[in-house]
Amino acid sequence: MAGNLKEILEKKLSKKEKEVFVKSFDSLGNIAVIEIPKELEKKEKLIGNTIIKLNKNIKTVCKISGPHKGKYRLQPLKIIAGEKKFITEYKESACRFVFDVRKTFFSPRLCNERLRISKLIKKGEKIGCFFAGIGPYPIVFTKNSFMKKAFAVELNPNAVKFMKENIKLNKCEEKIEVLKGDVNKIASAKLKNLDRITMPMPHGGETFLKASLKALKKGGIIHFYQVLKKETAFDEAVKRAKNECIKQKRKFILLNKRQVRPFSASKIQVVIDFKAK
Repeated sequence: MAGNLKEILEKKLSKKEKEVFVKSFDSLGNIAVIEIPKELEKKEKLIGNTIIKLNKNIKTVCKISGPHKGKYRLQPLKIIAGEKKFITEYKESACRFVFDVRKTFFSPRLCNERLRISKLIKKGEKIGCFFAGIGPYPIVFTKNSFMKKAFAVELNPNAVKFMKENIKLNKCEEKIEVLKGDVNKIASAKLKNLDRITMPMPHGGETFLKASLKALKKGGIIHFYQVLKKETAFDEAVKRAKNECIKQKRKFILLNKRQVRPFSASKIQVVIDFKAK
């Protein structure tokens, strides 16, 4: 659909506008979220209506109207076309998620990651799903693995509200325990001997490694995500994780590293899977 969008708009944009046009967008159920450069703000309604015309399932188009901000690092959105609504239902890996795109963070671009980790989970594992948001990691794990239990930790009260709704919607109540609060406090005080921990926070996740390692059993595995400069992304992510393991007197063993997605012209999001003995 992105190709069709560019092809149709090609005739309605100037040469300069074509150079800054961002053809990709995130589809969150029946809501599309797109970045509109300043040079194209006068054409945003045209772009939004064209997306709806080309995608029968899209009923609302929002543009990103500013950088992530506030305590919960939310990105402000503005409706530029379609229905005036912000609550959507999104489907992934045999799971359903309902949430408000303004009040919670959710990335469909991590869907392959959630399924990849599901396939690594062994029967009976206890898992820490840190920065759990509306619950995609623990719910996908429940539906696609034989884990014993997931502890889903999230600070944003709106995300916690929708996560609890999504747990019920997907009938996962028996396998997921929701813990509202700061990962550093909860991981240190309430969790221990976890087999595996997911840390999908793109920025600042390294500040939670100490508490995460304390909650991880000897020989447990952490999936550690970072957004870093392309040239040194893997080296820097490994360095941060390894240094914290050394501080905690744990042996760092790198199991896997991979690029998750491009983030900007100079940065990428990566994940490293490592064992801490």
